Amino acid sequence: MKKIVFAGAVLAAFLSGCASKGVQEADGDFPKASFTVDTDYESAYRRAGEFLRVCWAEAEHRYGRQYEVLRNVDRKGTLGTLSLTRPNETHRSLMLIESEPAGPRVAKVTVSVLGEAPWDDAQIDAARRSIQSATPQCLPAAS
Repeated sequence: MKKIVFAGAVLAAFLSGCASKGVQEADGDFPKASFTVDTDYESAYRRAGEFLRVCWAEAEHRYGRQYEVLRNVDRKGTLGTLSLTRPNETHRSLMLIESEPAGPRVAKVTVSVLGEAPWDDAQIDAARRSIQSATPQCLPAAS
């Protein structure tokens, strides 16, 4: 009996490690686009953060859904990462935006999304327009 309980515990621990990480999975085939912005990468990072804050984290959504933005800047200060998640699912990124230097006053921004509506190419395009114009441009039916 103890062997069965132990085997069940090991199996449960193994399966919990296999939980989806969303767009952070290395083997996932998720929509992704990279583009350059005529500003330094820190400004592009702030613009991306503003887009996620206005359009997702602080916006009202159907069924009371809530979203939060996880922020990270690496120790060298050359890569800013923003991850949009749901509060109870912080291990699963719905949208990932990375900003890095591409030259003097030029940033390379990469946007990855889950691939299911509303996390699709239209969302990538909204993020691109928002970051390039420095004005959040939310999609009308964000859920």
